[in-house]
Amino acid sequence: MMAGQIIIVNGTSGSGKSTACELFAKRSSEFWLLHGIDHFLGSSFPRKFSHHGDLAEQGIVARPLDRDDPDGPLRWHLGEWGVRGFQAFHEWIASASRSGCNIIVDHLMMVDPPLLQDCIWRLEGLPVLFVTLKPPYEALMERLAQREIGNRFSTSNYSSEQVERSRQRLERLRPWFYEAVYANDCCDLEIDTTQHEPEAVCDLIEQRRKREGDAFKELRQRFPYSPWR
Repeated sequence: MMAGQIIIVNGTSGSGKSTACELFAKRSSEFWLLHGIDHFLGSSFPRKFSHHGDLAEQGIVARPLDRDDPDGPLRWHLGEWGVRGFQAFHEWIASASRSGCNIIVDHLMMVDPPLLQDCIWRLEGLPVLFVTLKPPYEALMERLAQREIGNRFSTSNYSSEQVERSRQRLERLRPWFYEAVYANDCCDLEIDTTQHEPEAVCDLIEQRRKREGDAFKELRQRFPYSPWR
């Protein structure tokens, strides 16, 4: 059986990665499975082990970048179940391809913690196109501010105090997220989504599909092993 095509779309919240993936799968006449980091963290990963939960230290916890500045910017640290969860996430992607299904996935391809390194090795031998959506930082912050004005955060499952704590935590995570998600400079295609609307982003991805992706092969040269394997 021929392996299915994998497209990994990397980018921070607000970069347009989820929109691009959904549109790409919707408009294609081919069969595409759709998965992503937001679905994984929002539905598959237990909430109590996320950085909003009571057991975050065992899963995904947000800690200050500077121990001497406890109210300053935050960054992610992964506990045992955070690591195992992301290992499973990457194995799901690999399994879909090995079953002959095309799959497009939006992701946060960080080097630290080593999400990227684990992903490139778990997907070894499979056809992967690696796309990064990278708007300028200032434009991204403006886009996220407008999104929050429109959403005002859903309170259906949270108290107003929980919503406010979540908002503050996300604001403190954003500077680190931008640096962490874009620390790696190797991909098959990089797109500034302030210069391209979602339809154009999909067009660029479709055009790049005509040539085999080689970014993951180069990345395996840069990172000869995964710390999680």
